Amino acid sequence: MVQNDPIRVWARLVGHKDDEIDLAEAALLIAQTEYPNLDIGAELARLDQLAARVCLPEDGSPLSNIEALNEFLFEKEKFAGNEEEYDDPRNSYLNDVLDRRQGIPITLSLIYTEVGQRHGLPVLGVGFPGHFLVKYLTGTSEILIDAYNRGAILSSENCEERLKQHFGLEAKLKPQFLAGSTRNQILTRMLSNLKGSYFRRQNFPKVLTMIELSLAVDPGSSQDVRDRGMVYFAMRRYGAAMADFEAYLKISSREDPHVPEVLQAIHRIRALMN
Repeated sequence: MVQNDPIRVWARLVGHKDDEIDLAEAALLIAQTEYPNLDIGAELARLDQLAARVCLPEDGSPLSNIEALNEFLFEKEKFAGNEEEYDDPRNSYLNDVLDRRQGIPITLSLIYTEVGQRHGLPVLGVGFPGHFLVKYLTGTSEILIDAYNRGAILSSENCEERLKQHFGLEAKLKPQFLAGSTRNQILTRMLSNLKGSYFRRQNFPKVLTMIELSLAVDPGSSQDVRDRGMVYFAMRRYGAAMADFEAYLKISSREDPHVPEVLQAIHRIRALMN
């Protein structure tokens, strides 16, 4: 039935103002595209119950609170980064991460912030390039936390070193890399991770689902329109691919480095359809 379609429900949810979006609910709607019978209310209750078992220290200092969260989530509850199967799509579905106690930086950070925020702690996600982080706002400063590495506290020097390891020695740390992420930015990044994971598995129907969810967040995304066209092309749905490629060319600049690739695909489709 239409009201049970997670994509339609998702579109309504992300259509709200950013600060009105329930991030955990939205993440679970992504999971519902994989698990149609997923009980979102029950999963949210699991997060509530998880948070209820956290015992924060009486002094309430940021470092003490972080230590208590780390001990609870990583020592007691055994949440951990899934290094052996990092690309497993289950690492991106919040219900699976709660079940398996394994995830990637963004989903472990999501659990960290959801648990912390249920105690009123000023923790939020940070879309650091290549490795999602958490930060704790102390009022006068910020403490950066790596939920993927058992809540390790990072300095700006640590972050710059990671940038260089990931992107090369010329990479420089910019202030925007440590800015708090909006809810839509977090959800878009989760979808991008799933899109890439399913594309590497050549599971094109799943890739299309993630693209449709992304387009509900940003209907004008030329990248998603182009990517959908490429997936349709791979699936030999040439008419749909051509429509997306033509739409992409209308909304993208001629300086876009992907334009030649799209023009080549259009040429190939026309040759196949002759």
